[in-house]
Amino acid sequence: MRPGPLAPLLLAVLSSVACAGAPRPAAAPAPPARAGACPPRPACDAPPPAALPRGFRHTRSRLVASGWPRHRGRDLFARPGGPQWAIAKFAYGPQDDDLEGEDVEAYLLRGCSGAWERLGTFRTSDDDRPHPTAEGIPDTGGRVYLDLTAGRRLDVGRHRVHFAVAGDGTSADLFIEVLPPGARVAVTDVDGTLTSSEVAVVGELFGGAPPAAHPGAAEAMRALADSGIHLFYVTARPEWLVGSTRAWLRRQGFPPGILHTTIGVTGAFGGAAAHYKTIELGWLKARTGIVPSFGFGNMPSDVTTYTAAGIAPSGCYYYKLGGDLRGGVHHDDYRALAPALFSPPAACAP
Repeated sequence: MRPGPLAPLLLAVLSSVACAGAPRPAAAPAPPARAGACPPRPACDAPPPAALPRGFRHTRSRLVASGWPRHRGRDLFARPGGPQWAIAKFAYGPQDDDLEGEDVEAYLLRGCSGAWERLGTFRTSDDDRPHPTAEGIPDTGGRVYLDLTAGRRLDVGRHRVHFAVAGDGTSADLFIEVLPPGARVAVTDVDGTLTSSEVAVVGELFGGAPPAAHPGAAEAMRALADSGIHLFYVTARPEWLVGSTRAWLRRQGFPPGILHTTIGVTGAFGGAAAHYKTIELGWLKARTGIVPSFGFGNMPSDVTTYTAAGIAPSGCYYYKLGGDLRGGVHHDDYRALAPALFSPPAACAP
């Protein structure tokens, strides 16, 4: 997002009117298959087991849950032999009140196919007994940290974890992509890079129409996915917008990928946004050894971030951005860019 003096205030106000937990939206119609392309990654949209609410353990939790649910899961890239965490946050209402000391049921759709596996019942954290930081996510209360390496390790492929609050049946989802050796990743900003404007999300949250995508943007990302490249959507939006952001990407026809927001309730702007994205790409390299092959942005901060991450300038594309692009590529039409982004892959990963 473009920095501005009202931006933090706007997001603070929006946090009092936005609602999470909406049904999964229908995806845009699938485009015709491209000759020589990898099969599309699974949408992972099988309905999870029905939740049967059984009431909360604590009286306070009933009061907290009188607000609307703003639960969210944290997507993850992982390696087969590395750490594999499923991390989610459970909170309600305009103040993002944590749901502490309550049971959450967890389910896994391994490989995005077959039957859902029940992983067990887990208890949300509280401020008095925080969980150690994992995957760079500190425990601020109301979180579940599920270590999948303890007898549940995931193979190469895309997987979905579904959490349901035992007290009321509200839920959160996350996606994990376990990458094979040689995997390639493309990272893209969202606001202004894929959406029609930097602040389009503001109008939507105040009851306006959802933002449009730049013409051809979804097609360009599909060209990369068809080439076997994994998509990493990185936005400085606040954490509670992960669900609506994922829904927007799906509606607009963007290919499945890993989505990260900030972990705060107000998001990040300007230099703080660049710092956040730099940390994200640092974590990607630390976890997987991967430096993205492509980067897409629309702000000088994106140039700074992608340069610092070591992405080759020839793989960096900046939408309608002037100034010093550090060797990156200026473009003003994704429709013209998309054909050049497809490269028939030698092999396709699950």
